[in-house]
Amino acid sequence: MKTIAFLLIALFPPASFATTKEEVSQKTSEAASAAVSYTKEQKEEFQQSMERNLEQINAEIDELKTASQEKGQAIKDETKKKIQALDAKKESLKKDLAKIKNRSGKAWTEMKSGMSKAWDSLKDSYEKARVEMKSQE
Repeated sequence: MKTIAFLLIALFPPASFATTKEEVSQKTSEAASAAVSYTKEQKEEFQQSMERNLEQINAEIDELKTASQEKGQAIKDETKKKIQALDAKKESLKKDLAKIKNRSGKAWTEMKSGMSKAWDSLKDSYEKARVEMKSQE
């Protein structure tokens, strides 16, 4: 028991404990501020990541469009439908990204989860379209 008390005192010196109402209030405020700052950083990193992902997928979809123009009419028509579906998913994701900029706390966390799933779906759809078009060569 003495060992546990000694470890607690060594790890958390009494000076680090808040002893007055003001100190407790200050430490609570500091912790809340740090949490808000951390969440804001995470949100900004996520937004930047999604913006880069959207730029990349946009370029890849454009490549598919160009490649489909070089194919026969049947492949063009089929690929065109898939590209339209990809564009629709991409636009939906762009709208969600615009919305997330105005969200905070739990709302932004929920949107993040949904956007991550939407991104995975978009990327999977793109890969399927790319592979299918390539197999028709």
